[in-house]
Amino acid sequence: MKMNKLKVISLVILVIITGCASSSSLEKRANMHSKTGSYYESIGQPTVAREEYKAAREYRDAASDIFSIIVDLFNHFNKKG
Repeated sequence: MKMNKLKVISLVILVIITGCASSSSLEKRANMHSKTGSYYESIGQPTVAREEYKAAREYRDAASDIFSIIVDLFNHFNKKG
């Protein structure tokens, strides 16, 4: 019984850690696209800027998505080596 509780607790901690790492990685990408969009807008490229802003929104949406956590867990448990 204690072993099952230990497994559950460790799985919860793992989900929290990998979820945060995944979310922060996606958020960094979103910030990069947002800055790139600002740059393109400042040099007079509004079409490219809109594409960059759209990519930033998509990354921010993905960062808050539960599937990013599930994918990270799947990759973690299926590592080779």
